[in-house]
Amino acid sequence: MRTLLLLAVLAVAGCGPDESEAGDRDLNVKWEFLSGDCASNMVDQVKVTWGPSGMLDQEATFACSAGQGKLGQTGPMGGSYGITAVGLDSAGVARFTHFSTSLTVSDKGTHGIPVDLTLRPKPADVTVTWHFSNGSGCPAQVVLPYTIGVYNRPAMGMTGLGAKVKDTQESCSSKTATLESVTPGDYIVDLDSRAQSPMIKAQRQVTVKGGENLTVDIAL
Repeated sequence: MRTLLLLAVLAVAGCGPDESEAGDRDLNVKWEFLSGDCASNMVDQVKVTWGPSGMLDQEATFACSAGQGKLGQTGPMGGSYGITAVGLDSAGVARFTHFSTSLTVSDKGTHGIPVDLTLRPKPADVTVTWHFSNGSGCPAQVVLPYTIGVYNRPAMGMTGLGAKVKDTQESCSSKTATLESVTPGDYIVDLDSRAQSPMIKAQRQVTVKGGENLTVDIAL
């Protein structure tokens, strides 16, 4: 009788789920910066947006210093998921970004292994405006194109412009041009008619901050 009872208990125990096979459907993330840390980059919080492909996204916000966090759980059937993130300063401005991670998980989830996110300085738009003293954007009785560019500052001890980051061309009459998605850093904004007569050229030193669009006004 005792032998039969022991066999019955073992049989019941053997029918239970195998945790190693069941997996772990917790979806966890951890983050680091391309350079520096939360303190040096003045990031207080990390906001993560995530969700199954084609479904409504969810958001989760964590203290940056935590370094990691749990988003939720993947579905019992697995599927494809998308994850993006931003690093917020004390005022809630997104200064850093993780553009996108796509992953496909099975019905066993990710086994709790965190998804790595790398936070990079968030690009910003640089809008350049120009005008003469009479309010016009063009020299007297002339309409010509201006090339407006963002350049790296020259190396120490050098003059002129460093490497071009990006540029665009606009008619002088538009009086404005926008250069999109400029990586944060120190630059020179250059406006140039590239014409011998009339020659119109002006430069301004600027600093682009992560996630903060910049307007540069040039009086010609």
